Amino acid sequence: MKRLFLAIALLASCSSAKENVFANEMSSFCLIGCGFLNSKGDIAIDPVFDYANPFSSIGLSLVGSEYKGIFIDFKGKWVINTKFDDAENFAPNYFAAVKIHNQWGYLNDDGFIAIEPQFHEAKSFAENGLAPVRWKDLWGFIDEKGKTVIKPQFEDVYSFDESELARVKIDGKWGFIDKYGELVINAEFDLAHGFNEESLAAVRKDGKYGFINTKGNITIKPQFDYASDFTHGLSIVQINGKLGYINTKGDIVIKPLFDGAVNFNLNDVAAVKTGALWRLIDKKGDTIREIKHEGTIEALSNGLFLMEDNFFNQFWYSSKGELLLYTDTVCSIMTLKTAIGAIIYPRMTKEEICGK
Repeated sequence: MKRLFLAIALLASCSSAKENVFANEMSSFCLIGCGFLNSKGDIAIDPVFDYANPFSSIGLSLVGSEYKGIFIDFKGKWVINTKFDDAENFAPNYFAAVKIHNQWGYLNDDGFIAIEPQFHEAKSFAENGLAPVRWKDLWGFIDEKGKTVIKPQFEDVYSFDESELARVKIDGKWGFIDKYGELVINAEFDLAHGFNEESLAAVRKDGKYGFINTKGNITIKPQFDYASDFTHGLSIVQINGKLGYINTKGDIVIKPLFDGAVNFNLNDVAAVKTGALWRLIDKKGDTIREIKHEGTIEALSNGLFLMEDNFFNQFWYSSKGELLLYTDTVCSIMTLKTAIGAIIYPRMTKEEICGK
């Protein structure tokens, strides 16, 4: 059976509210080609692309067709047909990083080059109008006119997040700078996540995870073997090989009893695994519904859960644990079916698919 590859619109903890508008509605899926499902599990855009990236904050998605990048809108309409070696999604300032002849520059949403390709690597603009770019081995930041505002001096960087701080790597350690390039949180961490909706960042020091605030003060001391970003007020933590959830005060609110766990979604539902079996839980840790299939599970940005079993079959569940869609091979063709077995893609009957 051919494996279904999925390009999921996972919502990072540092995503803006604008991004949520699009990510909460659309999640990409792939059969032979890739398209988008809405939050009800309906096909919103047919799977006709080679790949499909998450929708950006301005409502455009970079998809691939016949080895060319295309930006589509929320209805699947082609907006910009690119001719580049590579490209990233549009940022809040309506610029997208593009690669031409091994150099990176930026494109505006009219399809014209806004900043000439001249960098060895480039990342997305943040809402403060700054973008990370790399010259040779060092990273710095430019403004929307392409002017260098923070000179190249870092081993690695991430874009500025909502805290107006950016993660930078100096001498193998991670810290944070402000928009002037000043180091405001010392580079002393082995690993650092961005600041999230709770203005907390997960950091790893001496092999343990904890959290800091935007002033660099430790708010939850490093004590966990692993810690995820806070999502909807809770973070997954690992203690002695088991996973549970803490609140922003560091209190354990759901005991670490699980062998697998995903973050709570926009409906305040998470998935946890005990042994080989998954179940959906609420924020009290109470079971909403057990998932019958074994395998891996992911929380999609639009509130659905995707289960992939050990045979690469895919099952989409609602936050209530209701089966909405699943994949099934019909006469050697991968199809998408509703919970009652009706084929919804390809838009053909079983007889037409099988040639009868």
